[in-house]
Amino acid sequence: MKNIVPVAILLFFGHIAQSQSFFGLGFKGGINTQVNKPSDIVIPGENGNTSFGVEDFKFGTQFGGYIRIGNTISIQPEVLFNSNKTDYRIGQSSVGEVIKNEKYNYLDMPILLGIKLGPIRAQAGPVGHYFLNSTSELTDINGYEARFKQFTWGWQAGLTLGTGRISADLRYEGNFNNQGDHITFFGDQYHFDNTPGRLIVGLNIALIK
Repeated sequence: MKNIVPVAILLFFGHIAQSQSFFGLGFKGGINTQVNKPSDIVIPGENGNTSFGVEDFKFGTQFGGYIRIGNTISIQPEVLFNSNKTDYRIGQSSVGEVIKNEKYNYLDMPILLGIKLGPIRAQAGPVGHYFLNSTSELTDINGYEARFKQFTWGWQAGLTLGTGRISADLRYEGNFNNQGDHITFFGDQYHFDNTPGRLIVGLNIALIK
């Protein structure tokens, strides 16, 4: 009987240690940028055609948290606030080109399956993008209106380097929707001929690892 208490204590702390290796929780943040610039689109109008294209992709920021379940094989849901900005180029043959920017805020929700390979964890899985809001200088352009889809899907794949309290991410993100599919002029919807891709670099700080 006297041995039951020490054994129970050992089992209890063994269970905690096993649970902590099986369950992870932490904060993360980073920067991202789109990497594939699309071809211009042409907007027909009464006074001639207007070209509409991407001038420059700005670096965006993201921050949020993650939960990881599993060790060698894991699943990792994340919730991240993501903010991006794009400079657009608008011009007509009879009028000079102008540059206008548009900023987007999304809630990104990746769900990544991972495998641990020494100090590296390879991860891949779907990511949902929930549209929050946008601000745009394009509203100065006659006929322009933004019609964002409330929820879209993409995917992420990449590597996490480090197994301690601090680790680093390098990921690529693809999407299933055409870039710029929120663009409308005079009620007609337009989009670019590519799907957007992003390069993401991030830092993770584990509270439980």
